[in-house]
Amino acid sequence: MRVLFLTMWYPNAENPVSGTFVHEQAQALREQGVEVRVMQPIPLAPFPLPLIKKSYRALADLPDQEQYAGQPVYHPRYLTLPAHCLYERVGDWMFRGIRAQIAALYKEWPFDVIHAHATYPCGYAANRCRDELFPQVKVLHTIHRTCIIDAPSYNQACFEKVAQSLEGADANVFVSREGLELGLEYTQGRIAAFCQYIANGVNTDNFSLNEVELEEVAALKAAHAETWNLVFVGYLKEVKGIKELLAATKHLVAAGRRNLRVFLVGGNHLGAYVDTYLAEHGLQDVVIRVGAVPHQKVKIWMRFASAFILPSHSEGTPTVLFESLFVGAPSIFSKVGGVGDVVSDGQEALLIPPRSVPAIEAAVARLMDDPELCQQLAARGHELIRSQYTWEINARALAGCYQALVDGRH
Repeated sequence: MRVLFLTMWYPNAENPVSGTFVHEQAQALREQGVEVRVMQPIPLAPFPLPLIKKSYRALADLPDQEQYAGQPVYHPRYLTLPAHCLYERVGDWMFRGIRAQIAALYKEWPFDVIHAHATYPCGYAANRCRDELFPQVKVLHTIHRTCIIDAPSYNQACFEKVAQSLEGADANVFVSREGLELGLEYTQGRIAAFCQYIANGVNTDNFSLNEVELEEVAALKAAHAETWNLVFVGYLKEVKGIKELLAATKHLVAAGRRNLRVFLVGGNHLGAYVDTYLAEHGLQDVVIRVGAVPHQKVKIWMRFASAFILPSHSEGTPTVLFESLFVGAPSIFSKVGGVGDVVSDGQEALLIPPRSVPAIEAAVARLMDDPELCQQLAARGHELIRSQYTWEINARALAGCYQALVDGRH
């Protein structure tokens, strides 16, 4: 079985932490005997955008093909514009951008399935490739938050392109039940016969800690032995609930919880907001901006944590949910997207409503005051992920989907 991943998200030289979940899935599929190659189209911004924006310049420097973990990753270019301008046309622009390279790849390596991560624009472009170039190839979409919640909201034309893309796939795989329900709603149930829910997972080998990594954890714990350490991992964005987390931290410290420390692990997308807020409220010694770390270091910060928190406004099914629970961090999550599909409040984690500063305060205070609850959540969370939510389990389910598609049984 040969499967071509078509995805906007994948680790590359410009952003080595982008799409690590897609890479983990590809690796797990290879271990199941599926041959996988990856095509990651790169935005080609028109002049003068590369001169104005650093990220576009970095993308322009990526080679047409590179190696990641010993595997080729292809980088055709496609036109796109900032701020989702004319986003309803991006699927067609992507098809035109990848057409020549994907046709050449098929001659060299005839694949059976195109697995598109994001139904729009990647799934839409994959559908067109099948319809116009490879009628014998099957197309499977994995539907994430960005293509089932974000993209349809840009305008009516984008909504229609998403619905068209879902209906054009041979199979749709949703990473959350919320996404599945939205997909059925957008298409008035027309995709019901060829869609299903398959959760993401964690790489248990990569997220188990070796002796050297355990020593790094011990060093962090020794350095912060006098404090209770709450860790966030993710981009510092408003949608991740960073502003509410900072407000809750301010209130908790003002209420006397001066041993609280909050570690923000991830790249900053909020400009000067965080630093300005910390300075205005005297929290420079309470909130520590760690910055972006390599993905293999994330588990060290999670294992160090007294507790982990992800107070997002919206999610699909976040990878850090599986990772923090597997590592054994007592965790707090907003009950959004697929989070409630995986964990139950008070059993494997604490679940809170999104955008609620009081809810963050109450959950953090509860864990600070109840070490026994922390131990119970950590043990139950680890066992749940180990037994039900690994990339190996995910890959077995996907491999079955691929085979059913190729055999005409899906």
